[in-house]
Amino acid sequence: MKHYLLILFALLTTQLWAQELYDHTPNARVAAMGGAAVATSADAFAAFGNAASAAMEYKTAQVAFAYTKFSGDIYRKNRMLSGGGYLRFAQRHTLLVGLQFNMEPRIEALDRRPGAQRFDLGYGYKISDRVAIAATARYRRTYGHIFDDNNYNGGGADLSLFSQLPVAFMEGAKVNVGAKIAFDAPVCPEYDRFGISPSVGAGLSLPFTDGHKLDLTTELRYGVSSREDIFSAKLGAEYSLMRVLYVRAGGNVSRLFGEFGGTTLGYGTVGLGVRFFHLQFDVAYLVGKRNTPFNNAVQINFGLDF
Repeated sequence: MKHYLLILFALLTTQLWAQELYDHTPNARVAAMGGAAVATSADAFAAFGNAASAAMEYKTAQVAFAYTKFSGDIYRKNRMLSGGGYLRFAQRHTLLVGLQFNMEPRIEALDRRPGAQRFDLGYGYKISDRVAIAATARYRRTYGHIFDDNNYNGGGADLSLFSQLPVAFMEGAKVNVGAKIAFDAPVCPEYDRFGISPSVGAGLSLPFTDGHKLDLTTELRYGVSSREDIFSAKLGAEYSLMRVLYVRAGGNVSRLFGEFGGTTLGYGTVGLGVRFFHLQFDVAYLVGKRNTPFNNAVQINFGLDF
């Protein structure tokens, strides 16, 4: 009986959280800053955020692997494994890749273990020292979910822009401006839906001294689909000490309209990062409403840059 009650609860809640889980970044650094990625400087997971930002980086390449542990009665056994990286070449060109595997707990009553996979491949071009653009293609696959045991495939694409502008009031200070529009076709008509999601964001980088720097970033996103729309506001901050220790915090609030009648989802974020030569480690901790995927969720990244 317990298994059937869980299945019923999943049917009522899966669609509510499916879009948020799919759009949730595997990047612990960005997650610790409220998930605001569109105007945040690039790292190895730029394919999931704003691919154009990688074309503006001074580093030639980055690669990283991530582990995400969700929470809540339905999602607490969900595990997401991810990988990402980019390679800059010929001064203006960048190739990006992102991989994501979401492993859900086995549903014993249905003798089924759901899961999802995602693969992103992107190309970025640096137009000038201040502006870059990018395009990303995406493949998605789901299998074994609660509606049936079939495999479903779908696709999507992103177009993005990233600009970095110096400001006069402080030496080395910069303003980041980012924009992205994402298109996604439904993987499974009963589980998913077609969507268009434009995002815009802005950030400010303030290097007070060589050893102290503060980065602020914000993002607004509106997702339109056939079942419900979602508006998200994200805000984050990162303080770096000697380019070795990074302290982060942020918040994320989303409002769903349509099928779920104005449901509000929200969570706060904190995190730490450590850089040692070319190695990097990041961790994020999310705090939200009880029995939701983002309450007590933990994300961990290990990376390498060149």
